[in-house]
Amino acid sequence: MTGIAITVIGGLGLFLFGMKVMSEGLQFAAGDKLKNILWKATNNRIKGVLTGFGITAIIQSSSATTVMLVSFVSAGLINLFQATGIILGANIGTTITGWIVAIVGFKIKIQAFALPAIGIGYFIRFLNNEKFKNWGDVLLGFGILFLGLSIMSDSVKELRGSETIMNFMSTYKASGIFSTIVVVMIGTVITMIVQSSSATMAMTMTLAVAGIIDFYTAAALILGENIGTTITANLAAMGSSVEARRTARVHLLFNIFGVIWVLIIFRHFFIPFVDYMIPGNPFSDDPAVRSKAIADHMAAFHTTFNIINTLLFLPFIKYLAKAAEKLVPGKIETGSELHLKYISTSIVSTPSININQARLEVKRMLEIASEMYDLTIDLMHNPEKKMGKSVEKILTMENHTDLLEKEISSFLAKVSRGNLSEDQSNEISVLLQKVNEIESIADQCESLMKLLRRKYDKDLDFSESGIKDIEEISAKVRKFLDLIMKHSMDENVNIMPEAEVLENRIDEMRRELRKHHIKRLNTEKCSVDSGLVFIDMLTSFEKIGDHAYNIAEGISGLRYY
Repeated sequence: MTGIAITVIGGLGLFLFGMKVMSEGLQFAAGDKLKNILWKATNNRIKGVLTGFGITAIIQSSSATTVMLVSFVSAGLINLFQATGIILGANIGTTITGWIVAIVGFKIKIQAFALPAIGIGYFIRFLNNEKFKNWGDVLLGFGILFLGLSIMSDSVKELRGSETIMNFMSTYKASGIFSTIVVVMIGTVITMIVQSSSATMAMTMTLAVAGIIDFYTAAALILGENIGTTITANLAAMGSSVEARRTARVHLLFNIFGVIWVLIIFRHFFIPFVDYMIPGNPFSDDPAVRSKAIADHMAAFHTTFNIINTLLFLPFIKYLAKAAEKLVPGKIETGSELHLKYISTSIVSTPSININQARLEVKRMLEIASEMYDLTIDLMHNPEKKMGKSVEKILTMENHTDLLEKEISSFLAKVSRGNLSEDQSNEISVLLQKVNEIESIADQCESLMKLLRRKYDKDLDFSESGIKDIEEISAKVRKFLDLIMKHSMDENVNIMPEAEVLENRIDEMRRELRKHHIKRLNTEKCSVDSGLVFIDMLTSFEKIGDHAYNIAEGISGLRYY
């Protein structure tokens, strides 16, 4: 018995590993395209459902789709209403896995294609082509997945004659409403632990095909798996924005409400309805007839449940969203909070999601530095009105950028240790560079503020021409910041022609304005103390331009660490 249990666990481990390799390979091959599709989701709920279905059917993971949604909602790229439609579609898309397992896993000799897939997929990974490598991972994961399923299936068959196992399973058999609820709870807990409804579904099918559990019990476990699979998104949403946590709760509520109404009509209508649609008899006394039909019936049960559930809740998406709002009270956060906003508390297994979260956090950091610059320029124009509150706010924001630099860099360092494509590794390098340059811009804004405070405290004045010179160079730097702000989320977009012009002009202006300043000193139109502040301010403006230029190189794909 112990040996069989170890073999089953080993087979499950292979299945989970194969699913992970296959899913990540698919996401590497098409992840950015899928991400762009999600970004373009509209307020049309039907399109949202179709989008969720299509993406989940491709990447074979409703958890990955929902975690991606949590990230996008947290970023404000899509709203809770849009996310709800996509979640409904994702629940239908995840049922494709059950059909693949039912059709391929139990009707074809698995070893006939599993081992060749592993071999071919592994050697494809040696090719010097990133896209081919990704598809090699897909083939490799596909083979490992079904090899694990084969090991589980062969091991479970040996349990049919075990009196202990049969007595245990009969104790937790969906024979009545209360025992069915218990089985649903078991399915929920197992899926929460494994964090893969696909793996739990495969195990359930294996047990059913082997005759250890009947169709009623298998169907009840599937219902529980639908609830348990929501744990991944809820874990990813911890520490995220209110809207992100609400998105995760929508996924949970949709599946819980769906399971409740199915349980009411479970034995007397829903199971007979599925049995009527699908040929074969999953209740046959003949083990051969039963095992041949039951996997198809289980896949059909899973798909029918999610399709009908989606059709039922589609008109009531707003009410589902409102229920999530009741579960997660609070106002949607706006402004700059002194903590990470888009990066979740843990790294998820999908690199594109992690990188997207970091990209959004870097954009937010740049917005903070840009706001610091505007506050500093406002302070320059209105020192007597703004000196107290503005100075305090600039210091707070500078501390915030220091914190963000440390935490974003730490997060990206962890992500970089994972399995990344070459493009993803390059983007992490660019993001690390951006973080460092943005923090330096914030430091220069603080330096400008301190110079203005010294000027105010010592009652120093600039001449009219000096004021005009400072306003001219500050406007040019503002234009440079606007350029990198506009393209902060772009990758490999060539903005260097415009950046070169701005950088060269700022450098020229610093040289010209220094000459103007020397002339003013010679004609005693400017004091020495005022002149020192003036020169230091020119230096800070030029340095901000230098850092903006480095960021522009990163956006254009010309600078990596």
